[in-house]
Parts: sequence; C-alpha cells; structure tokens
Amino acid sequence: MGYEIYGLKENPFPRGGAILRPESSDPRENGSIFSVNARRREIEEFEKKFIGTATTFDDRIRCGFLWAEGDRTTGRGMGKTALAVYMKHLINDGYGKKYFDGSKKFFCSYISFNQQMVAKIGLFFQEALNSFIKDRIFEEVSKITDRDTLVRNGFNNRFAANVANNSVREYLEKEVLGHVLDIRITVKDWRADPILKDLFLNQTTRALKVAGFNGGILLIDDIENLTDRSTPRQIETFIKDFGLSFFRTGNETSNSNFYTIILTTHQQSAQKISQAWTVAGLSASFPLVPKGHASFLTQKPDLEQAMDMILQYIKAYRDPSFSPPSEYYPFTRDALDNLIQECDFHPRRFLSRLNRILVEGVSKGVKEISTEFTRTIPEYEEEKETPGIEEL
Repeated sequence: MGYEIYGLKENPFPRGGAILRPESSDPRENGSIFSVNARRREIEEFEKKFIGTATTFDDRIRCGFLWAEGDRTTGRGMGKTALAVYMKHLINDGYGKKYFDGSKKFFCSYISFNQQMVAKIGLFFQEALNSFIKDRIFEEVSKITDRDTLVRNGFNNRFAANVANNSVREYLEKEVLGHVLDIRITVKDWRADPILKDLFLNQTTRALKVAGFNGGILLIDDIENLTDRSTPRQIETFIKDFGLSFFRTGNETSNSNFYTIILTTHQQSAQKISQAWTVAGLSASFPLVPKGHASFLTQKPDLEQAMDMILQYIKAYRDPSFSPPSEYYPFTRDALDNLIQECDFHPRRFLSRLNRILVEGVSKGVKEISTEFTRTIPEYEEEKETPGIEEL
C-alpha cells in the first residue's frame, strides 16, 4: 500500500527542508513546480524593475536585491530561489521574445554557491562562467558566430575557437584551472583570478554582443556562501571588487552597461552586503539597499496563495486515471487551511510538514487526512546552521 491509495504517483511534497536545488532532476526540488498565481505581484515587479517593461530595456535597474524578511533560518524557504529559477526559464524561452515585441535579445543566468568559501572575486567569475555553460548561453553563441568573427572582435584565438565550438568547459578545465570547473578552493584558482576576470568581463561579453544579445540578467543566489568563512575585511574587499568590476573599472561589461545584477538573500545578510557596498563608494551611483527602490521583497503568501502552491504539487503528482473527491484530496480543505496558518504561512515549513504528514498517513492507512490527524504529526525543529554573514 503506497501513495496510490490517495491517487498520487509519489509523495508530491519536497523532502529535507523544502529548499530548492535547481540542478536536481526531481521536480519537487528543482523549481519546475511553481505557482504563478501566488507570485504574480513579484513577477510583475521583477519585470518592471529588472527588465524595464514599464518603459524600455535600457531603463532597467542595474543592481538590486531579491530578498526575504528574517534571519538565516526564517528568511530561507520563502520562495526566492523558486522565483529566480522561474524568471530564468521565462526569459530564456526565446531569449526575451516575450518582451518588447521581441526586439531585444537578452538572457538570464542563475549563479549559486552551494559550498562555503573564502570570498575571492575569481571564484565568482569561475562560477559565473560555469553557470553560462549550464544555462546553455555559450551554446547559443556557438550557433550564431564563428572563430574568425570573434577574433575580429578582440578575442584571443584559443578562447575564440572554444566558444565557436561550444567547448568552453574543456578550455577552462584544461588550459586555465587544470581541474574540473566545479572545484573552486585551491591556491592555483586564486592565481587564475586575472584570467577568469578577463574571460568573463571582456571576452565573454564581447561574444554575447556578437551573438546579438543586448544584455544579461545575473541572478546570484546564496552569495552569503562566499562570505561564511571570511572576515569582515575580506567581505568588504570582495564586495568592492565585485561592484567595481561590473560598474566602474572600464571593461567591456561596465562600458556597455551589459549586466543587471540581482542578489537573492535574506534581510540580515542583505543589510551587511549593503553596508560593504556603501564603504566601497558604490551606493551613490548604484544604490543597493534591502528596502530601497532597486530591490523587492518576496513576501509570505496569503491563505489562497499558499493553497495554490500546495495544489500545484498535488496536481503534478496526481495519477491522471484517478478521480479525487476534491482538488484537496487526500486532505480536507480545513486541514490545509489550519496547517498553513499553524506554519505562519511560511512555504518551507508547510511544504516540509505536508511531506511528513503524507508519509504517516500512508503508513497508518488513513483514508482522508483531517485537521485532527495533522496535529498528531509534530513539526521538526530546524538544525542550527553555520554562522553567516550577518553574525560576523
């Protein structure tokens, strides 16, 4: 007896804290199950601020935060990553064809740091190049241009050949780093910082422009993992290098205003990054403040929005041959209403809890899950995490 007693192919809800892992093949974990209705306000705000849909693409804000209120625990699992991944797919479907009648070609790349490292600017450029490969941005460039065209536009011969052949990963691993691209913390990597910086800020941006791109949006997730092992001085140096690289230093990227930078993080981390940004002297020209105009909040859903999030998971795993007595089945509507409120409308909490409740429901042969049954399944306490940027 398994989840088929509820007309479900599997347990539809994410395990292990309900934190998204965009590279996972599991739709419960990679963001492919998404409630547009629950995030319509955030989607529209993203489009107006960071794509420029209210006016023109050139008016888009160049840097900002996608943030959530709370600390490292309560600020996580609010849906920031899910929204970021959804926007990436929406934009990259035709590279901006949904906007401006298709007259502007632009892309979005999702950059994340899934391990804690000492903040070094080269590590950022290494992972950004890695993300461009994974998001198939270099593949798109290779379809449009060739080595000779790239060389005429200021490329070095070796990198031009690898871009044209869509073999950038091989080039970086064999000729720049000497190891697989996903390994980052080595002294040799630090020595490669100037090479990685030039490849990203100059060579890659030129290639994208040759391929007809007008710009790119970089969604940078979990940036606090670049600071968790760093001292306040190292954080300040990293943020300064980061900001100057994109907005001040006279490279191909900064000269052409090519990228929009969006940092997804929680409130306390965003405040520390904002402080370092100000110390670096960047705030006057490019304000970066959690509650400022250049940023927007991922809010807790209301009851109906939270319900729609839940229903998207149930629909994704519903056996099409099964006719449920209601769209909420195997839950009663009251059970879901009460559980959402008991979890304070926090998506990570109610999705994790639903996973566990279904496991218990199947094991105990419960035919329909009521409020009374949900209250017999305790909510697990979250483990305390490694100190983050806000605690340094």
